[in-house]
Amino acid sequence: MNRQNGRGASLYAFRDLDLMHKISAEGTLRTEELADSLGLGGGHNGHVGSRLAWMRRYGMVRRDPRSGLWGLSPGGERVVEARLRAAALDELQALPEEAMVATMASVVSRYRLLDAMTAAMLRREFMFGTQR
Repeated sequence: MNRQNGRGASLYAFRDLDLMHKISAEGTLRTEELADSLGLGGGHNGHVGSRLAWMRRYGMVRRDPRSGLWGLSPGGERVVEARLRAAALDELQALPEEAMVATMASVVSRYRLLDAMTAAMLRREFMFGTQR
């Protein structure tokens, strides 16, 4: 994954889920290691650290205060481990465009009932996917 559109580590450059998968693959890592794995290098450590701090605020990641290592929170682990069944994904992709309105209405009705972390991730995923 490379830096996109000069946006550094912003929500519009990398999805939360992408960052969470990178962290999950390593188990735990330092801010600098994540910046390097994103192709951002040392000059963006602060940007990556700020992004991780926001993700921690939303409950997606955790940071060990002694070692400074970042890892997934228990909720973040559940999200990364969740996989949409292939059959369900095929059904969604086969829906006509007009049916997506009803699908979004269903997503929005469930959004109101979600825990804070999952709701934040869903909102941020929508922001990432609808960027200009």
